[in-house]
Amino acid sequence: MINLLKLEIYKLKHSKSFLLISAVTIFFEIINVIKNGSITGARAFQGSMYDIATLMLLGSIFAGIFIGTDFVDRIINQEIVAGHSRLSILVSKAITFFFATEIIMLIYPITSVIVNTILSGWGEVFNGTTIIYIVRTILLRMILDASCISLWVFVAFLFKDVAKTMGISFFIFMVGAISLVQLSTKSALIKTIYNFTAHSQARIIVNKVLTYSEVTSIIISKLIIISILLCASYFIFRRVELK
Repeated sequence: MINLLKLEIYKLKHSKSFLLISAVTIFFEIINVIKNGSITGARAFQGSMYDIATLMLLGSIFAGIFIGTDFVDRIINQEIVAGHSRLSILVSKAITFFFATEIIMLIYPITSVIVNTILSGWGEVFNGTTIIYIVRTILLRMILDASCISLWVFVAFLFKDVAKTMGISFFIFMVGAISLVQLSTKSALIKTIYNFTAHSQARIIVNKVLTYSEVTSIIISKLIIISILLCASYFIFRRVELK
């Protein structure tokens, strides 16, 4: 496992796609501010924290490149032949992919907050309470991200392809989120289901005050989703015959 993690980290350090996606994230956020005008740093932080769509787009692309390419180039085959268990291969890739994606997603709000704060200020009193709020929100957002990342891992190990991983991951989110939003107004059951999605919970975590039930609901629901998706990924990977 340790050797696999070292290998994944080495690949990440030398990944041009990782650097390119990070650079593009910074570039487009700066262009967005220039085009649409600046807002306060506080509003920029809140906006970037509940912007799940950007995460899904960037994450879907990176999942296809980072994991899908390993299947296409038969790197995973070589790791199995080398004697590594399929569980250790999946876990090492999932861990590295999570941290890499989180770096990309932190670049987004950091860029947005810095640019907007320079142009328009923070917009409100910045004190210890503000710092606690920022840290709490980021930690909860990372939990939401982890559930989305688990979905990409599942899709990548299911289809074992670059293009399919990118397209289907983003398609699932777009169609699923839009459908649930529309149907949630017509059905109490659908609304309950939608309330447990990352799309809905992202708008909750940016609130200044969160209740204990809201925090526990987010953490427990996401841990369940993460566990189901990663277990399903391993079940598929364990049974599939690689060619």
